[in-house]
Amino acid sequence: MAGVWTAFVLLTIIQWTRAQAPAGYEGCFQDNIFVRAFPHEEKWDGQLTNARCVNHCRNKGYAYAGSQFAWQCFCGTEQNFQSLPLALIDSFCNSDCSGNNAEKCGGSLKLSVYAVLALQNEARLVSGSNNREGRVEVRAANTKDWGTVCDSGFDMDDAMAACKMLGHGDAEDVRDSSSFGQGSGTIKMANLGCGGEETSLFDCSYDGPGSHSCSHSDDVGIVCEERPASPGLGLGAIIGIVVGVIILLTVPFIILCCVVCNSKPSRVTTTGVSTGGPTVVHGGNTVVHTNMMYPTSGIVVGGAYPMQIQQSAPYQQPMRPQQPYQQPMQPQQPPAYQQPTHQSPGYPQPNQSMQPQQQPNQIPPPPAYEEPAKPSDGQLYSQ
Repeated sequence: MAGVWTAFVLLTIIQWTRAQAPAGYEGCFQDNIFVRAFPHEEKWDGQLTNARCVNHCRNKGYAYAGSQFAWQCFCGTEQNFQSLPLALIDSFCNSDCSGNNAEKCGGSLKLSVYAVLALQNEARLVSGSNNREGRVEVRAANTKDWGTVCDSGFDMDDAMAACKMLGHGDAEDVRDSSSFGQGSGTIKMANLGCGGEETSLFDCSYDGPGSHSCSHSDDVGIVCEERPASPGLGLGAIIGIVVGVIILLTVPFIILCCVVCNSKPSRVTTTGVSTGGPTVVHGGNTVVHTNMMYPTSGIVVGGAYPMQIQQSAPYQQPMRPQQPYQQPMQPQQPPAYQQPTHQSPGYPQPNQSMQPQQQPNQIPPPPAYEEPAKPSDGQLYSQ
């Protein structure tokens, strides 16, 4: 009874370990430090998971990936996989992955081997002299094995779909197995019925494995044309684009300049002579006012547009008149008092209204001689 429980627990552990592995797991295999089972693209990764190892080998173009001792990744070909010894019990691959301790990444000289599965439906050309010709092989998404295509019913429409799927140009020719040799493995497709518009052989109707009687002597090959380069812009197109850009930038600028110019008010000139109203100068946008003030309104005759004058324009000092301007008479100060040259004693004082007021200490002394002096203007002469 104890042995049964031990076997049950061991089987559970093995199944749990297998359950943690991603799709494409092939088993646990012995490695050799001197002759590596998968000798290509060794990678050491401190965050290794089986998925990271598979993606690494897929990007390098290999069909198999193997993780080892928690942080080592190796890549291998189909031939490397076929040369592996018999698989070990999965429990020998017991190293936790450095990037996920819930996964097992091989062990000491033990490889956890995974097939690099197709992420999508894929096609390839094999044994051709270049990548545009060869034997047609396909594999479906999430599968690892490639298979050939039977030439039964295969025509140019089918070849067109294959070339589009491969990213080439139109189909150029269809060849039999004598051109590119016979394949191996499963014949995946036969009796294809493409219409010429499909972009993948998997979009066409076909007979799968077990539904046809084709052999590898019927493996089909194709030749595709080069994919035409994307047409660039010619000189005429470039010139047209440049001219269009210049026009798009110039026209709005011209319109803006016209709007700004048309929005300026008419020029107004004022003079110092009042003529009772504005004087219009014909043939231009000039109005002459002679009332010493800016007008509140006006009309331009013969101009391109009526004069626009704002009613609320701030007051500005009138322009200086062109004609001589006479200031109004101001009261003149009386002339400075001049001391008379001859003054007789007893002469009456000059008219006080005509002479400035003098303080007593400013009255000049009388002359020293007795000859009457000629009175100044405005004084009374006494006989």
